Parts: sequence; structure tokens; C-alpha cells
Amino acid sequence: MPDFPRTAFILGAGLGTRLRPLTANCPKPLLPIGGRPMVLQTMEKLRAAGTRRFLINTHHCPEAWTAAFPEGRFGDAEAKFVHEPVLLETGGGLANIAGLLGEEDHDLVVWNGDILSDCDIAAAVAHHRANGGEATLVVREEGPNRNVRVTDEGVVTDLRDRLGRSDPAYQYAGICVVTKAFAQGVPATIESLVEHFLRRTQAQPGSIQGFLDVSATWHDLGTAEEYQAVKAAAERPVRGAIAPADAARAYGYELAAGGEVLKGGSGRRFLRVRRPGGETAVLCLYDDSRPENLLYGDIARVLRDGIGVQAPAVLAADKDAGVLVLEDLGDTDLWSLAQGAEFPWAATASALEQAAAIHRHGGEAFAAAGTPLMESFGPNLYQWERQYFQDNVLAGGKPDRAVLEEMASLAKELMAQPVVTIHRDFQSQNIMVRDGSAWLIDLQGLRHGSMFYDYASLAFDPYLRRADMDLWRIEIEDHAREVSGWKGSGDEFSHLFHVAATQRLLQACGAYGFLGHKKGRPEYLAHLPQGLRNLTIAASLCGRRRIARLAEELAGAPTKVSR
Repeated sequence: MPDFPRTAFILGAGLGTRLRPLTANCPKPLLPIGGRPMVLQTMEKLRAAGTRRFLINTHHCPEAWTAAFPEGRFGDAEAKFVHEPVLLETGGGLANIAGLLGEEDHDLVVWNGDILSDCDIAAAVAHHRANGGEATLVVREEGPNRNVRVTDEGVVTDLRDRLGRSDPAYQYAGICVVTKAFAQGVPATIESLVEHFLRRTQAQPGSIQGFLDVSATWHDLGTAEEYQAVKAAAERPVRGAIAPADAARAYGYELAAGGEVLKGGSGRRFLRVRRPGGETAVLCLYDDSRPENLLYGDIARVLRDGIGVQAPAVLAADKDAGVLVLEDLGDTDLWSLAQGAEFPWAATASALEQAAAIHRHGGEAFAAAGTPLMESFGPNLYQWERQYFQDNVLAGGKPDRAVLEEMASLAKELMAQPVVTIHRDFQSQNIMVRDGSAWLIDLQGLRHGSMFYDYASLAFDPYLRRADMDLWRIEIEDHAREVSGWKGSGDEFSHLFHVAATQRLLQACGAYGFLGHKKGRPEYLAHLPQGLRNLTIAASLCGRRRIARLAEELAGAPTKVSR
């Protein structure tokens, strides 16, 4: 990341008492995972982002730190140790190194040395700078101490529930980004950094911000049991590392078409395999980057066997190796059919009917099977989708309050609707077509939420760029209302349909920006203008005029709204 903070402060001075006897002669951050000190995972991540100087405070076994970095270097970055003869706690430790910050140190990343995280730290820094706070705390939705209160606008209002605030609760991830002025304003006393965060939330409301970390991995290695579990997981064979040819051979197949990857993304690769007799299947290899990848096979079985939804049969599965062998549904998806002169209505209607079956029977079927799903839609997930848009389409910028209020109102309306099981990524490239009928794939993201989210996802799919798409959206809406069994008025259905479309498009546009700008996949940026044009239409049709105006400005050209 250009202009990433050149200095990071690693908190390494703790005693590690809960990890004794492992820490009797070793600071906790230097305990080995995968045969090397755990802190190197953090340092590698920061150095890759742009850090060129590490300040590390020491207290317990300081000689172990100098032995680990005998030249005071970590690659092309400096590793400077600041010894604390008397343990200063996190706040005093930050105050103690503040005088070492130079003119180039406008911001500073602070990272607890016993935290392992896949947090997108570059995105956290971009968010910090765009929102103008003194400090930005990285927070998570789940964790053992969810006591950081953060408003829907991303403002931290309380920590450790000391101030009695009732805003949504999050887990502090042990990572933050602070300005140099903030670091230099921390009192030189022995206390937790939390105390200074609390003082600033009261003295300067809005000065402490939150950044939601949605990465798959976060560990606070505070106990010997957790350390040993993480160490064992890191040192076992890597899920998804098996060579495709070896995986195919294990199930009596060989790679077809020269081993070409049919599709990929989100830690998954799909390849066609063939048996000597000509029978084909699809081999899926997946890794640990997305925890939901483990759910694909179980979900497919419940959809197919428990509900009768047309999903690929699971022919074989090995979760430890990260291997699935799936029924081959061919190469034709709804998106490719939609590129022709005629809109593929029969397949589209079939897809809507499949989704309606999931909505109607999914809750009971998954409960009976004991199959877990991903986190349900609720205040936190809806807020994450809005923030995803801000971070990746607005480059971390914050819209004005009126736009934020309209965004927040979307979730309130959707949460007022009945909760059903939904596909969540119900778009044209995740709908295969065989013999004119729809088959659903990309199943691992199923969760509970509003049925309108699925229907609107397909109707306003940015991949479907046709001159007549406005008319087909009306057909999709009408058929969705019919198959859903909706008992209310048509106007109410239409309103909620466009509310859901607006919410979904915030997420979709955020995904295009994230994949294009931060994951080096520029092909996704080509879909962003259409996503913004669709967002303009959907927001206009549900009365969110400020969101529509913002999307229209971002798209760069007025978008005609027809109904």
C-alpha cells in the first residue's frame, strides 16, 4: 500500500503467565508455530504492506529478542527493541516509544505480539485515514470479550462496557492504527491503553473509530490450550495443498482438458476430471482462507436430499484434505445464456422456483440435519455490507449523514421480514442450466435472512447487462412474488424487493472494488459501473434518493430509471 505507516509498534513485553511453563524462558510472541516464532507472521504481514521499522517493547527475557534478531533487522526493515525494566502495560508502553517517532511517522500501527490475524491491515489504515479519527480499533463480530461498543457509523463509544453504552458489541482484535499525535498524548504512566481510549471517547466523541475485521483467522493466544491447538493446526498437512492430479487419482479419475481450472476464487479451484470410461465429474479443491468452504458438501446434500433442490450430487468428500468430487453439471450457466438474443426466461423462472424451495423448507431441513450455516443476517452483517461499500468504492470515505441514515434504514426494513434460509449469492454465474432447468452452485454461503435478498440479487445482477433488462426485472419480480406465496400487496412486495436490491448492490459493488483494487483482479472493476447504475435504479425505486444520487455520481453518468 502506498504511504503505509513506516513504523509498527509490536507489544512484546508481557509476562505470558497463563502460558507457563512454556514462557518460563521465552517471551510469548517468540513461542514457535510451524517451527518459527509466532510474531514473524505479524511482522511479515506488516512488512509486505509497507512497514520498514518495528519498535518492540521487551521486559521478560529480553535476551531472547536480541537472539531472534541478532542484527536488529527483519529483512529490509529495522527491528528496534525498547526495554522496560518495569512493565509499563500497553498504554505506558506506547507512551514510552512515542518519542522515537519521526517526521515521517504520521500514523502508527500497534499490534499485540500474541495476536495472530489475517486482518486486511491496509484496508484498516485506509479506513483510519479516510475517517479522520485519532485511533481506529480493529474489531470483530465474534470473540470471548465482546465489550467494545461501536455505532452503525463506526464510532467507538465504550470499551469494557465501562460507560454503559448500548451500541452493538464487538471484540477488540488487539490491533489498532493511531496518529502520532495520539501516541504522543498517551500519559507516561503504568496503565492499559484502553484507559486512554476511554478518555478520548468522552473528551472528543468520534475520535476513536472502529474497523470491522471479517477475515477468517484471529487468535488471541492467551492460554496454553489455545496455543497448542493453533500450533497443531498450523503444523498439520495444509488443507487444499494436494496436487490436483493426485486428488483426482485418489478417486479413480484423471484430469480432463489438460487440468484447466474451470472456475476459482475464495480459496477454491474447480477442475473437470474424467474416468477411463468417459464419465466426468468436477473436482473442487479448497483451502482454509474461507471457513464456509468446509460447508459446501454438507449443504449440497441437505438441499438435494432434504429439500429436493437441484444442486450437484456430492460423489466424494475429504474435509481434511480440502477435496470435493461433485456431479458435473456442464458448462452452461444462466449468464452465458443471457448473452444470446433471447433472454433465458424458462431457466430464470426455474432458478426462482429453486430459491423459493430453499426459503420455504430450508430452516426445517438444515435443523433436522444438524448442518451449520454461516452467520445469519442481522445488524452486524448488514452494517458490514455497508462498510464494505464505503471502504472499497468510496476508498474509505464516509458519506454524509443523510446517506448513512438511508443505508441503515435498509437493514431495519429487511430485519422486520420473516427469516428464512437464503442462498445469499444468487446471481447468474452461480446458476447452471441443464436441459433447460436451473441447478444451483456456490452453496457454501447459505444463511438465514430475508427472501427478498435472493430475488433481488438475481434481478439486479450486474453481470446481466442487456438492453431489455429493465423489462426482465419486472418479470423476475412478478414471478418471485408468485412463487414466494406472498400474501401482502404487490406494492409492498415491490418496495421490499428494491430495498433488498439496494442492500445487495452495496455489497456487490464493494466486492468489485475490493477484488479489483486490493486483490489484483482488475477484471472485476469492469462490473462496477453497471453495479452502480443498478444501485441508482434500485435505490430510486424504494425511495432512497440520496443513495441513488451518490451511486449516479459514482457511475459517472445519469442512469434512466424505468418501471
